[in-house]
Amino acid sequence: MSAVMTGTRSPFRAALGAMVRRPAVVVALVWVGLLVLISVFPDFFAPYDPLKQDLSAIFEPPSATHWLGTDNLGRDILSRLIFGSTGMLQGAVLTAVVAVVIGVVLGLVAGYFGGWADSAVSFYVNVLLSVPGFVIIVTVAFISGNNVVVIMASLGVVFSSAIARLVRGSTQAARNLLYVDSARVSGLSTPRIITRHVFPNVTGPLIVQTFLFLAQAFLILASLSFLGLGFDPQSPDWGQLVQQATQEINDHPWLMVPIGAALIFTVLAFNQLGAGLRESLPQNRRESMLVSDRPRVAPKPANLADRALTPDGTSGLAAPRELVDEDLALDVRDLTVSFPQDAGEIAVVDTVSLHAKRGEVLGLVGESGCGKSMTALAVLGLVPAPGAVQAASVSIAGHVVSSMSEKDRARLRGRTIAMIGQEPMVALDPCFTAGSALVEALRANRGMSRSEAKATALELLTKVGIARPMAVFQSYPHQLSGGMAQRVAIALALTGKPEILIADEPTTALDVTIQAEILDLLLDLRDSEGMTIVLVTHDLGVLADVGDRVAVMYAGEIIETGTTADVFARPGHPYTRGLLAAVPDAAAEGDRLAALPGRVPLPRDWPTGCRFAERCAFRMPACTQAPVDATIVDAGHLSRCLAAREVAAISPAHPSTEER
Repeated sequence: MSAVMTGTRSPFRAALGAMVRRPAVVVALVWVGLLVLISVFPDFFAPYDPLKQDLSAIFEPPSATHWLGTDNLGRDILSRLIFGSTGMLQGAVLTAVVAVVIGVVLGLVAGYFGGWADSAVSFYVNVLLSVPGFVIIVTVAFISGNNVVVIMASLGVVFSSAIARLVRGSTQAARNLLYVDSARVSGLSTPRIITRHVFPNVTGPLIVQTFLFLAQAFLILASLSFLGLGFDPQSPDWGQLVQQATQEINDHPWLMVPIGAALIFTVLAFNQLGAGLRESLPQNRRESMLVSDRPRVAPKPANLADRALTPDGTSGLAAPRELVDEDLALDVRDLTVSFPQDAGEIAVVDTVSLHAKRGEVLGLVGESGCGKSMTALAVLGLVPAPGAVQAASVSIAGHVVSSMSEKDRARLRGRTIAMIGQEPMVALDPCFTAGSALVEALRANRGMSRSEAKATALELLTKVGIARPMAVFQSYPHQLSGGMAQRVAIALALTGKPEILIADEPTTALDVTIQAEILDLLLDLRDSEGMTIVLVTHDLGVLADVGDRVAVMYAGEIIETGTTADVFARPGHPYTRGLLAAVPDAAAEGDRLAALPGRVPLPRDWPTGCRFAERCAFRMPACTQAPVDATIVDAGHLSRCLAAREVAAISPAHPSTEER
C-alpha cells in the first residue's frame, strides 16, 4: 500500500471548506461580506442621499419608498445606515491592524527571545492593562480634536496589549517544538524561523482575538459617536443613529430597531467567523518539559577532562589526550546543562566529555532519562530556556563553538552539523509540504534559486530511498507513513551537506523492517558522504550493528566509553553489563529475560557517590562516599566503576546485575 496519500489540499483551503459546512458561519460570512460591499460602494447601494431632508415625510414607517422608514428630518434610514457603515468599518479595521501589528511583533520578540525583551514587553502590557481603555480613548479624543484616525490608532495600541500577551504565551509554547529545533538545525535564519515556523502556531488564537477586536471596535466607535466624539457630526454614522433613536425611543421606538439590529448582527457575525475559523484550522501542537518541583542544588562537578592519569590507572572519563586521535569531528569536554530551581541550579547533564572521529559512528546509549537527548541539544546549542550550558570546550569540525556567539554558531547548524529527531511526524512542520521544507532549507543553506532547490530536493528524496519523490515532495507530514517521514527528515538534514549528523533515536517509532532500512541508509550516507554520525539510542542491538565506538550514559554522566567491540565483549561497568543482559537476542530460548532493578534517579535525587550504586550488585561502601573516577579497562576503554576490572573479567554470557 502506498505510504503517500493523494489529493493534497492546503490546510487553509481545507479550513475554508470546513467553515462553509457550518450554517451559522455561512450566515455570518454573508453578513460581513455584505457589510464590506456596501461600505466600499455606498453610493451604489443607498437609494437616497443620506443627508437629504424631507420634512413632509418625517417618522415614516417602513414602506416601498423607504424600506426602513425615515427619521425626524425625513432622511432615509437605510441610506444613513449604509453610508454610516463606511466609517465604522474603516475605523474597526484600522484598530485591528494597529493592534495585530504591534501585538504580534512584541509578542513574538518577547516569547522567542525572553530575557530583557520579555521584561520590557511585560512592562508595556501591564501598564496598558492597568488603565481603563475607554478613559484613554476619551482623553485622546479631546487632545486630538476628535481626529478619528488618531482615536482608532490609539484604541489599537490599547488592544495590542492583549494581543502581545496572547502571542507571547503561544510563542513560548512553540519555540521548543521539535520542528522548530529542526528548522534551527537546518540552518534557517532566526527571522525566517519565527515567521515560517513559530508564527503559524499563533494564528489560531490570533484570528479569534482579531475578530473579537473588530466587534469591540464597532461598539466602541458607536459609543464614542453617541457621546459626540470621533466622527464628524455632519456625516452619518451608527453612533449618531443610536443617539437619535434614544431621544425618540418613547414616541418612535422603531428607530432603534434598524441600528440595533445592524450592531447586533455585526458583532455576532465577527464573533462567529472568528470561532468558526479557529475550530476549522489544524490544531497547534505543543510540547511541555516537566521540571521537578522538588529542587536540589547539584554538587559542584569535578573537572575530569584534563585530569592526569594516576599511578593506579584511574582517570577522568574524558579520553586521555594521548589516547585521542587528532582527526576529531566532534570533541566535547566537561559539558554541563542545568536548570534553575528555587534553591539554585540543578544539573541534568553533569560534566559530560566525549569525542567522535571523522567518518565514525559514535553511539550514545542509556535508558530514558539519562540525559542523552539533552546532551545532543546542548552540543547544537538548542537547550530550551531557561536552561544554562557550561563547557570547558566544545569543538565541531574544528570550530570551537563553546566560545562562539549564537549568530556564528547558527551558521554551523545545517551546514556543518545537523540532526534527525526521533519523532519525524513532530519534527516536520505540519503547515508545509515536505517539498516546501526541503526547498526552504536548500535555499537557506546553499543559496539556490527556487527551481534549483526543487530539483535538488527531488534528488535528495531519491537518495534517501524514496521511489516516488514527486508524490512525497507534494505531501504534508500527516500524509506520510512513519518510515517515509523519517526519510524526509534525513533528506532535510542533508540539505546543508553536514560533516556531522546527530541521529536521536531515528528508528524508535518504526517497525523492524523499516528500522533496518533506515540504519542501512545512515551507513550508506556515512560511506558515501564521509559523515560522522552520533547515534543516540537505548537499543544496544542497533548499536551493535552500526556503531564503531560507544559512550554509555547514566544519570547525566558518561560511565563507560570504548570501541563497540571492546565494550560489548568486556563491559567494565555493571550498568553496561545489565543493559547487554537485557537484550532479548542474548537470552536462550526458555530463559527468563534479565532486567535491571529499579530505575534511573531524577536529577534532584542524584547521590554524591556512584549514581548507579542503589541498583548495583557490585556495590561497596566506597561507592557511596565520593564521586567515582574512571578506570582504564583496556587501551581506549574506560569505565567509571571501582570494580571495573573485576566486572570486565566476568564471562559476558548472559550477565546479570544479580550476580556478584
